[in-house]
Amino acid sequence: MCSQPLAAWTQPQGTAFLKFDNRMSRGDDFHEIDSNSVQIPTLTDYTASLYAEYGLRDILTVLGYVPFKRITLNRQVGRPSGFVYFVGDSVTGLGDAQIGLRYQLLSLGATRASLEAPLGDDTQSNGLLTGDGEVNQSVHLLLGHSLYPVPAYAGISVGFNNRVDGYSDELHFAAEVGYSIGSRWQVGLQVRALESLENGDDSVTGGMGGLFANDQTQWAYGPHVSCSIAGYSLGLGLEGSARSHNAVSAPAISLSISTLVSGS
Repeated sequence: MCSQPLAAWTQPQGTAFLKFDNRMSRGDDFHEIDSNSVQIPTLTDYTASLYAEYGLRDILTVLGYVPFKRITLNRQVGRPSGFVYFVGDSVTGLGDAQIGLRYQLLSLGATRASLEAPLGDDTQSNGLLTGDGEVNQSVHLLLGHSLYPVPAYAGISVGFNNRVDGYSDELHFAAEVGYSIGSRWQVGLQVRALESLENGDDSVTGGMGGLFANDQTQWAYGPHVSCSIAGYSLGLGLEGSARSHNAVSAPAISLSISTLVSGS
């Protein structure tokens, strides 16, 4: 899942938010459309991404997301024979980028609309795809609320992703709570859900291990912690998965650094 922040606000005019994120997920437990579990060669997905926001107006923010991916599929060797059943494979390159706008609707909420640019490779012979080759469009409604005087916040997001070229459309849900400890530390918990509308073309698969699977459903959840140092926020996140259909059930870890840059 894309690691865009769950933010229900826009950036002030002339202010930029930058986030560099490194994420790794690794697993060999693939869940088919009926949730039947199948063992596959270990699939590892490394994603380094840059996410950016810029305030065009106080109520209007432009955003962009560009990932760079390395995907590996382990070699399979028989024991004790040593026979190589599969030599393994890997691919490195750009993933599909996104560009969008966030518009402030109310003091508690905003709407986000985005397009996906198909910069990734959707033709790799062993299905190690860095992109899906289609230009999908998504719209999200985001709501957030400070729990002041408690140093905490809560936010939710509901969205629709219109996929083309035979891929099924999707509903997206997310919820997050966070708590500040002093002036430097923040801890939180986030849940993200992707639910397929199951209206895709059965002949469209989307690559090995559910990288860009058609008719995919998956829930991801986990804690995150961040620390503010000299104008930068250093973050660590852990993620587990549940309700996986057409997806690998795999844990993930992410490390990030982010900052605000004011134009004034």
